[in-house]
Amino acid sequence: MAENSLAGLVSPQAQALYDRLTVSGALELDVDVDEDAPETQELLTMGVAFRGGEGDALLRPIGTAAALRLLIDREHAELVGRQARLATGWRTLVGRLGAHEDHQETTQISGIQVIPTMAEAAAKAVELYAAGTRLVRAAFTVAFETEPTPHRLLLPPPAALEAGARYLGLYDAAYSSVPWGRRLMSDSAVAGETVRMRREIPTKMILVDDAQALVAAAATGLPALLVTSPDLLRMLADWFDLMWRDSVDTEGEDIPLTRAQRRVVLQLAAGKTDEQIAHEAGISVRTVRRHIAVAMHALGAETRFAAGVAATRKGWI
Repeated sequence: MAENSLAGLVSPQAQALYDRLTVSGALELDVDVDEDAPETQELLTMGVAFRGGEGDALLRPIGTAAALRLLIDREHAELVGRQARLATGWRTLVGRLGAHEDHQETTQISGIQVIPTMAEAAAKAVELYAAGTRLVRAAFTVAFETEPTPHRLLLPPPAALEAGARYLGLYDAAYSSVPWGRRLMSDSAVAGETVRMRREIPTKMILVDDAQALVAAAATGLPALLVTSPDLLRMLADWFDLMWRDSVDTEGEDIPLTRAQRRVVLQLAAGKTDEQIAHEAGISVRTVRRHIAVAMHALGAETRFAAGVAATRKGWI
């Protein structure tokens, strides 16, 4: 059995039990395996193992490909749900701040400082980005009025990198569609930023050492908000980390996929269901899902959305 056959989508204990099941075909409950053990209940709850045999006395596994598909779909649904809840909470908060008519007088509200001008927001972005000592998370959209010039680029300071700081840059996939966007990501990567790309970035954000965050906030009618509230910082960190999981690396050689596998990824990115893809291609749904699983693995994508982003970067779409 291949190591980590369920790709880290279950606990190590559940993975070990699943491996035992796939080798033996079945284990007798409360004889070979404890039915009430956390790992047993995890496999049953996730649907990758089931009770069978006379009196449901045996624990049996489903196939690895089917298990991976099921676990990936569950993970993706959870990821999308959490992202949506966080985005809704943030929009609600920003909308309430936008209701304050006099931002000059209300400059500090519960750990949120309004940045009233674009010049101040740009200066604060440069200041914060260079101030990281541990971890800087940055999310970038392509909402520039004009093409960014070199002096507007945010690059990790060499001294900070040498001292052990990590810089994570998450870019809207639209960056890959324009020359300056590709150049910006390349320059950032060369400078030491870990660069990844996602199909959509809801808003620009720089989060520094979990202590301060500068977040674009168009709903307030102002350029940005400076966040220092610990609760909001935790929310923003969670939001970024969720998006990071749903992103793809921008480096690497061309992906060795077959023409059929690439065609399935293209149709997937177009929003078609497995059944629609299978019907149009004249293949089975099982084959479609197998192509998707292979493509996601080859592209380094944890979700179907991330596979679509990677395909965009490769120029397939």
